[in-house]
Amino acid sequence: MMWKKLFTLCFLVTLFAGCSNGGINGSTQTTLKVKNSSFADVDVWLTLGQVDGFVTDVNGIFDITDSGLQGKFTLKSGEEKEYTSEKGISGNLSFGTAPINCPTTTYTNGVNIFEFCLNNSAQTGTPQETIDISAVAGVHCLLKATVSGGGAWNAGTAHQGITSFENAALYSNTGLIGVFPYGCDNCTSSDAPPSCPGHPAYETPQSEPICNIQRDAANSGGTVTVEFTGFIL
Repeated sequence: MMWKKLFTLCFLVTLFAGCSNGGINGSTQTTLKVKNSSFADVDVWLTLGQVDGFVTDVNGIFDITDSGLQGKFTLKSGEEKEYTSEKGISGNLSFGTAPINCPTTTYTNGVNIFEFCLNNSAQTGTPQETIDISAVAGVHCLLKATVSGGGAWNAGTAHQGITSFENAALYSNTGLIGVFPYGCDNCTSSDAPPSCPGHPAYETPQSEPICNIQRDAANSGGTVTVEFTGFIL
C-alpha cells in the first residue's frame, strides 16, 4: 500500500503505514546506520515525526547534542554511525542541509531525503516497517540504502527480497524501486506536491506502487544502512 506525503513548513514528513502508536513487543529491533562514502565530511540532519509513543527527541542519536524533533551532526569521510531505538522511530535523514520543500539558489534542483519508519511492531493491526528515498522535492545527492538481517523486504508482491536501492539524478528516478520521483507525492501520481513558484516540470510517476520498501514490523531486526555517496548539484 502506498501512502501520500504530508508537507509541512521547512521539512517533509511521510505518513507511513501503521505509524500511529509505537513500542516493543519482544521482537528484535532494527538498527539504523548512516554512512559517508564520499571524499568529504558532510553535515547530516535527522528530523523525527511527532508520533505518540515513538522516539521524539534527537538528543543522543548519532551523537546529536540538539534536542527536539530535529538535530544535526557531522559525518566524516568514510565514517559511519548507528542507532537502535527501543521503541518506534519515524522520520528522515537529509544531507548538507535540513529538508526543504522548494529549490534554492544553492540547491537549484531541490533536495532529496531518506525516510524511515522502524521498530513499530507494537502497533495495532498489521504494522509495517517502511523505508524509501524521497525525491519529491528534487535531487541534490546520491543515496543508497542496503538492508541485511531480519525479515525480507519487498516493494509489493511482484518485487520480493529487496536488498538495496538507490536514487539517480533528477528525471532519472522513474522505474527505480524505493524512490519517489520528483513531484510524485503519491508514487504513481502527483496529487499535492510542494507548491513552489516556477518549479521545473515534474518527473514521470512510477507505473506501479514501488516507492515504499516494506516488511511486517513483527519481522524486524538486522540493519538498514543509508549511504551518502556525494552531491550532484
